[in-house]
Amino acid sequence: MKKFITLFVILFSAIALTSCFGELESLEWETLPKSVYAVNDEAATTFMTDVSVKINGVTVSLQDAVDDHGATVSGFNVATEGERVITVKYKSLTIYWAYRVIEEDIPSDEVTPTYDWYDNQSSPYTLASIGDLYGFANIVNGKRPDHSPHSFAGETVKLAADIDLTGKVWEPIGAAPRKLNVALDYLGQLVEAPDADHKIYFLGGKLYYTEPSKADPVQIVASEIILQGKLDSAPIKGKYYIGAYVFAEEDKEGEYEYNNKKYKFYFSSDEIVGNFFEGTFDGQGRKITGLSDVGYTPTVVLTYANSGTIVTGYTFGLFGVVKGTVTVKNINFEDFQVVGAYYQVDGGMMVAEIDSVGSAVGYAFGEGNLTLDNIKVLSGSISGSNAVGGIVGRTYCRGNVLIQNCENRANINVNEKHSGGIAGYATNAASTMFRNNTNYGNITAPSGQSGAMIRYIGVNNASVNTFDNCRNFGNISGVGAQDKIALTKGMVTSAYSNRQTFVNCVNYGALTD
Repeated sequence: MKKFITLFVILFSAIALTSCFGELESLEWETLPKSVYAVNDEAATTFMTDVSVKINGVTVSLQDAVDDHGATVSGFNVATEGERVITVKYKSLTIYWAYRVIEEDIPSDEVTPTYDWYDNQSSPYTLASIGDLYGFANIVNGKRPDHSPHSFAGETVKLAADIDLTGKVWEPIGAAPRKLNVALDYLGQLVEAPDADHKIYFLGGKLYYTEPSKADPVQIVASEIILQGKLDSAPIKGKYYIGAYVFAEEDKEGEYEYNNKKYKFYFSSDEIVGNFFEGTFDGQGRKITGLSDVGYTPTVVLTYANSGTIVTGYTFGLFGVVKGTVTVKNINFEDFQVVGAYYQVDGGMMVAEIDSVGSAVGYAFGEGNLTLDNIKVLSGSISGSNAVGGIVGRTYCRGNVLIQNCENRANINVNEKHSGGIAGYATNAASTMFRNNTNYGNITAPSGQSGAMIRYIGVNNASVNTFDNCRNFGNISGVGAQDKIALTKGMVTSAYSNRQTFVNCVNYGALTD
């Protein structure tokens, strides 16, 4: 089959305006089109009824949007190969979706999930085919027809066959965004955002927050001028980033009014809601080839504030999100390809959508220990916005994290922060150990945002972090200041000498800022 790994662009906009009658008009995607179609795809016959949008908060199919609301839809064409953009217009509002048409049919449709390995069986379970692997994902994700999701907590699942996913669309086991949007319930009370340096609250119809230099909540700074300046700026995907993981959105039910518009405020919580794997996955030395995010359209994505931008963050890997005590071991990945999903905003700027990506695990969290053992990425490339690692993207586990006997040969590119040959970011753990790991991949990142093993490890009062017998052969740009290179031998960028120990770690690659 012809390979169609390409960087494709998603234009995903939600715009709002006030009509002459004062009502808030809105247009946004509800059920998204596919990212990849085949020439003369059968989906073209039902495209107008299968894809839906929200007009003023009401869900309608594209056909009903045209027939009943006077909308126009253009740009959908699967007659020939190419990259195209679907445009939906309603009054003065416009939303877009970019997609690719390829020559051959998309073979993911040929994969029929199978469940015989699971029915009336008990741990350990054995996956003997690609259908079994897709069935396993469906069981964890709660998509097995007429059955509740199963997390496999305390149980073991084994892979007994090599799996070829080349050209197939993969939904991660535990498909979920990194963060959860939570509305700020002010009501005059103090509300703490995840950034401990800022405390956000609403009082007397105005928004306030303490500055980092004024930790006492009594010493407040009225943020009216600052806030209004934010609301006067151009929104990103309909959201205004305020700071400290807080953002505003126009809403006619909002409590805060400015310039004849009402707003609600949200912050992004690390509490994640969804269905996740919580057991042991043993690859038994088998190989998964061609795992890729191309063609994957996340169905569960939430807009959240992250640093200075707002992105729709989704996780990706064989496992998207895992929870609690989890072990993934003895598995090889070949031709692992992650291009990320991107949308284009005014001025041609590209903003990555993906957050927390690794071949084995995108994101790990919860109470329990995480063990990643004998996982090898034999070839491939990985691109993303935040927390990109060859093996795991981001860990927020509160137990002990052990990553050992792992190897990465994929090249890695991150356009914002946190990239590593083995992992991107780790925090909250009682201890984190990198033991007997090797990175061969070249890493490209902004200055100070990459490391051979990991970019950043958060330090708790009792945490102990160890790098033991780790090797790097890749060329890494974005390591940071030379004193950090000398201290850590390029293994990690953000290092705390009194909390991290380096034993027999050697770097053979070129390390640059």
